[in-house]
Amino acid sequence: MKEEWKIKLKNWGQRQSVVLKNFWRRYRINKLVILLGLVMVLISSSYLVFLAKTANVENLKAGLAQTTLVYDRYGEEAGELYAQKGTFVTIEEISTNIQDAVISTEDKRFYSHNGFDPIGIGRAAVGYVINRGNIVGGGSTLTQQLAKNAYLTLDQTLIRKAKELFLALEIEKQYEKNEILEMYLNNSYFGSGVWGVEDASWKYFGKPASDVTVAEGAVLAGILKAPSNYNPIDYYENSLTRRDLILQLMVDNGFTDQATADAAMAEGIYLADYYDNADAYNYPYYFDAVIEEAIEEYGIDEEDLLNKGYKIYTGLDQQYQQQMDYTYDTAYFADAADGTLMQSASVALDPQTGDVMAIVGGRGEHTFRGFNRATQMRVPPASTIKPLSVHLPALENGYKVDSLIMDDDTIGYGEADDYFVANYNHYSEYQGIPMYQ
Repeated sequence: MKEEWKIKLKNWGQRQSVVLKNFWRRYRINKLVILLGLVMVLISSSYLVFLAKTANVENLKAGLAQTTLVYDRYGEEAGELYAQKGTFVTIEEISTNIQDAVISTEDKRFYSHNGFDPIGIGRAAVGYVINRGNIVGGGSTLTQQLAKNAYLTLDQTLIRKAKELFLALEIEKQYEKNEILEMYLNNSYFGSGVWGVEDASWKYFGKPASDVTVAEGAVLAGILKAPSNYNPIDYYENSLTRRDLILQLMVDNGFTDQATADAAMAEGIYLADYYDNADAYNYPYYFDAVIEEAIEEYGIDEEDLLNKGYKIYTGLDQQYQQQMDYTYDTAYFADAADGTLMQSASVALDPQTGDVMAIVGGRGEHTFRGFNRATQMRVPPASTIKPLSVHLPALENGYKVDSLIMDDDTIGYGEADDYFVANYNHYSEYQGIPMYQ
């Protein structure tokens, strides 16, 4: 019996030894995994901090307020490049009705957080888990949304969310809350092709942002969630429902009282479009070519070029350009019977400097950075090659500009004397004509 217990005890000890060995092996593996995870987090955090520190946040406000200008060969302003920005106004020129509606809807703790809202992030995290790893939005403060609009793409990924957060922290260090709100409202899209709260106010209500009412402010705040679904021009009923929801939120969050909100809800949405889309993209094909060259030759990103307030000096001659544009607008072109336009393009060059003085890249409606026949088309040179391939060699070999050229059919060119040259109609109209003719 004693020997039997010894054997059982020995077997039990061996099993426990195996268990302990397996435990420590797994522990070491888990410890390694945890260590590697911590290293990856540290590296990722360091990268995101570096990204945020090098984002030139201190120039963000100036960049949002500026447009990229194009100057001609005489140093005169010729126009502006397209940009996703509207008329920039100060926070004092934006009605508090708009400010309160936006804060109440988008970020009610805006004035108390430091760029990120732990409560909002927690709510977004719950949504992430419920939706099985799909980011469904939410959790972003106004500062984070400003960072996204100014620096990042719109893709819904965890890495973008992380970048957004670190950039928001840097923005909060650099700017006061009212400056952040000012930049956000001036840099947001409000649907119907308008950017910024000032242009949106003129587009929807025919008035400046400073005069917007409580009801109108709620409409503008509602558009921000989904401009394509809540702008009152295209989706009046959706906009009305969204407005009333926001007005009640303003009551719940202490931005207005119930009586004021009820009175606003009783109103309809009275639309008035006085938005003046003053397009300063004055010479489309020329400006397209300028953007193309800046990207290809100087490595400047299109988004930076359009939004960062560059000054671009060119060889443009505005008088030449206007004359070329007028010619294309008024000249006769033999268009097809089905309405298809006969296409044409033209470039005016200064032969002494190589300056491009004017460009027309095609006929019909212009598409931003679309096909430019003047700079991008590859076609046979046709008769334009004659001055280079015929006239210039003739002059180099002793011909004068007034040398007489016989108008007869000619046989005997080429090494085999079998190259035949004749007029297109095989008719000799002149005995001889000067070379210049």
